[in-house]
Amino acid sequence: MKEVLVVSPNWLGDVVMALPALRRLRRERPAPETRITILTRPALAPLWRCVEGVDDILELPKTNAATFGAGRALRARDFSEALILPNSFRSALVPWLARIPRRRGTAGHGRYLLVNDRVAFTADERAGHQAFEYAKILCGTAQCDTGDSGFRPPAPPPELAAAAGIAPGARGPLVGIVPGAARGPSKRWPHFAAAAGILRDAVPEARFAVFGGRGEERTCAELASALGAPDLCAKTTLPQFASLLGACDCVLCNDSGGMHLAAAAGTPVVAVFGVTDPAKTGPIGPHVAVVQAQGVRHARAVARDDPAAIRALESISPERVASAALALIRASDRRTSTEEGRK
Repeated sequence: MKEVLVVSPNWLGDVVMALPALRRLRRERPAPETRITILTRPALAPLWRCVEGVDDILELPKTNAATFGAGRALRARDFSEALILPNSFRSALVPWLARIPRRRGTAGHGRYLLVNDRVAFTADERAGHQAFEYAKILCGTAQCDTGDSGFRPPAPPPELAAAAGIAPGARGPLVGIVPGAARGPSKRWPHFAAAAGILRDAVPEARFAVFGGRGEERTCAELASALGAPDLCAKTTLPQFASLLGACDCVLCNDSGGMHLAAAAGTPVVAVFGVTDPAKTGPIGPHVAVVQAQGVRHARAVARDDPAAIRALESISPERVASAALALIRASDRRTSTEEGRK
């Protein structure tokens, strides 16, 4: 049996974008011949526990002592290779300290001597979606089925479902809104309340729920108050967050981890992008719509308070986002009617 260590990305959205590549890896290297272990930040471990095909999860706290301790501990596991998804120095240092024979990843950020199976991307691969970069690291080729993530969040507890407005026989579409983003104002669209108001005028029976993570409480509370909607911000685990998003009829969000989580849960998503590139980090899913500022120059790395990024988001009208959401809700209604007619 071969032991393979996969070093997880450090951000929620990046983890979700890596799931189709991991799904391909699992199919190419089935159990029990190959055992796949994920090395991840503790905050992301609950998400990895919802992914099919993962055999073990090791948590790596973000301290220097943990880095060297993990290296020593991993030596006893007899890993034959490490597949390193993040680009950080630390993510390659741990497998090197563990003396794992084959260490595959990119060679930048001072990692040339730490990585001995070095991955380089062509210009076309660099221009493609980040999910395909992960596929090249894990599987050797920049190809994977982005519709197959193996992500299976559990059903939410009844009390959380009820608080979000998820109940048998509830009337009207449930629209989830995720107004936050880890990168701050540069990725936070300021007009969600106005877009929800337009949606409510078009679909009077529409219901709303607001979601978010720690650090986004104020943004979510203000929006929930304006809409008279339940506020579930920072009241869920990651798997519960995903399952609640999965129960919505449509989710409005920024370019964020919540966006990727909603798309992975199979929910129709309207994602608002400022200057970041949806071709690179857009939502992966069968029913997604991207609304982006017009005439912007794309940037992969954006500072938290970048004036150009903030202006680009402010320029996106609530009408554009509401129109995209209305189209997805109506399309979902048609799919539901068709499915019920076939029964």
